Formats: sequence, structure tokens, C-alpha cells
Amino acid sequence: MPKIKTVEHLNSIESYDGVKPLDAIAAELNIPVSKIIKLDGNENPYDPLPEVLAALSSLKNIGHYPDPLCLNLIELLAKKENLDANNFIISSGSDELIELLIKAYINPSNSILSFSPTFGMISFLAQVQGIKNISVSQQLLKKESFARYILDEDQFLDEAKRSKIVFIARPNNPDGNVVSEKFIKRLVSLPVLVVIDEAYVEFSDFQSLAKWVPQHENLVVLRTFSKAYGLGGLRVGYGIMPNDIRKVLVSIKQPYNVNIAGQRAAIAALSSPLVDQRIKEMKKTRDWFINQLKMVQKQYKNFWIHPSEACYVLLTFESPDIPKKLYTNFYSKGILVRYYSSSDMINNLRISIGLKENMVKVIAEFKLFLKGGN
Repeated sequence: MPKIKTVEHLNSIESYDGVKPLDAIAAELNIPVSKIIKLDGNENPYDPLPEVLAALSSLKNIGHYPDPLCLNLIELLAKKENLDANNFIISSGSDELIELLIKAYINPSNSILSFSPTFGMISFLAQVQGIKNISVSQQLLKKESFARYILDEDQFLDEAKRSKIVFIARPNNPDGNVVSEKFIKRLVSLPVLVVIDEAYVEFSDFQSLAKWVPQHENLVVLRTFSKAYGLGGLRVGYGIMPNDIRKVLVSIKQPYNVNIAGQRAAIAALSSPLVDQRIKEMKKTRDWFINQLKMVQKQYKNFWIHPSEACYVLLTFESPDIPKKLYTNFYSKGILVRYYSSSDMINNLRISIGLKENMVKVIAEFKLFLKGGN
């Protein structure tokens, strides 16, 4: 029997690899899971919210299908954001909404636009759908201890005029930078669908653009419960968008895309006062960590720190050998950070913000590595 072939465009697809399970890493390193410091996935480092645990422990009727529209959760979100409920759709992580938007609005002759580096799921989902993804490369600028990616806004706007959907992560992943509101205003004035991914907005001092949605028929804002609310394992995200767009996405999404546990956990998380407290603590730890890195940088001067408005810090090194060796060194000691093998990111390493005591260990191990004492 002849081998059944996949569709042609999938033959060259680059897979999007998730993080390795902790129990597998613990077995490989022969250390307890509790000793691993996980700073590679931008996840919330705290224990589950007590309100979430209580909600999950009281689950009943799990043999029934969940509410396909997540109406109770939408009602709470609409009240929280002071927007109409018809502006909201709940999803299995915000990634699902990126995929649905591409399916709904992109023909094979169209293209989507983003910049690089940014969230890799955008280009991956474009590949899966056989859609052209145009990426405008940002320029890396270094000054003293710090580095920053700078977008040529005029070039990006020119490309946007020839695109169907534009994706902007704000704050951006992996560097934590935030493009200006002035730039977004110029972008939404064009006849293009503008999608703002605000997965990390709770950690930023910049305001969300959700309030802009009622004034712009081409603006979509994506959010998630994975980061600030610590529900990454339950996969709950949501979009804030014009009702016309929402209705299209509802019509093509899987009917039961968010399970009962995810819906209940998200509802419970919205009521927890611990969320804001933990966000404040993570931002405080992030600022402490950057200050510590700055002192290390002044001594060794072989890396640069990216200012961050998110729950991670990106480091750019003077050569690709350093982050590769540092990643391996950290890994051997049970410290997991994000290493990049792609050519545009090979000089970088991203470190998520964890508990303060774990970030202290990271700084100590980093200093030891740079001293050559590892």
C-alpha cells in the first residue's frame, strides 16, 4: 500500500517544541522535582491560588459537557474590564485564538505580519495553515549595561499595508519591550486586522489596550490566565474584540474548547486578592534581579540586559558560546532557563522571574560560571 502523504506545506514545517516535563528532567539529573528551579516557561512560580484549589475540589458533574460559551466567566470579565459581554470570547489558551483568527481571515494569497524576535507561536501557526508570515527584523541596540530591540515603525507600517493580519505582542516575548500607543494608533488606522497579544500585560506599568476595542472595528486584544493567574496547566485564555469578529470565531471554534475545570478555575482566580499581591512581588523581584545583573555586568562586561515589562528578563551575550555553555551549566544544576538555537536569537538567554530565593541562587550560579568556577 502506498504511503499516505501529508499536505505539501507540512513537509518542511518547523515544529514548536514545548518544555520538557519536570519528572523527566528530575529523573535525568537524579534530583527531586522539588529541587528544580523552573525558569524557562514564563510560568507563575507560586503555589495554586487557594480559591482555585477550593473550586477544583468541589467539581461535580464532570461527565457533562461544559458551557460552550463560558458565559459565567465572560460576565465576570466584562464587569472587570467595564466592557460589553459581546466583546469577549473564551479560548483554550490565547494560542487558540491566534489559530482561529488565521483560519477565519486569511486566504492562501494573504499574509500575516509580525516582527522578530517575538512569540514563536505566531509563525508556527502560520506554517501549519500554509500561510506566509512576513517578519520585520528589529535592530539590536546596546548601551552600557543594557540592550534593546528597536522596531523600524515606518518599515513595519509599509508592510502592514500589504498584510491581512498584524500580530503585536505587548509586552513582547522574549524581551519584555512595549511598543508605544502612538505606533498602535497609526497601525489601527490602516485597513488591516490588528491583534495585540497582552499575555504579560499584568506585569507591565503600561496600560492595556482593551478599552480601545469599542472604538476600533479592526482591533483584537488577547489575554491569558496562564501567567498572572497561574493557570498555565489548565489552558484558559480570552479575547476582547468587536462583536462581528467574535461571532465569526464562535462559529468556527470547537464547541467545548474550554473544559469545566478551566472555567471554574478562571472564575475562582478572578476573585482572589492574592493575584495582585503576587504580581507586585514578582515585579519587585524582577527589578531586584535586573539590578543584580547590572552589577555583574559591570564586572564582566560580556552581556547586556534587556529592560523588561514582563515576568522574564532577556540577556544578550557577546558570543553564542556563552549562553549555550551557561544553559548547560544551569541545567546540570537543576536550573531551567530558555535557550535559543535559532540564528537570530543564538546570543540570547531568557530567564523567567521566580521566587526571590530562587533568583538569589541564579545570581550566585551565574557569578560562579563567569568566574570560571563551575
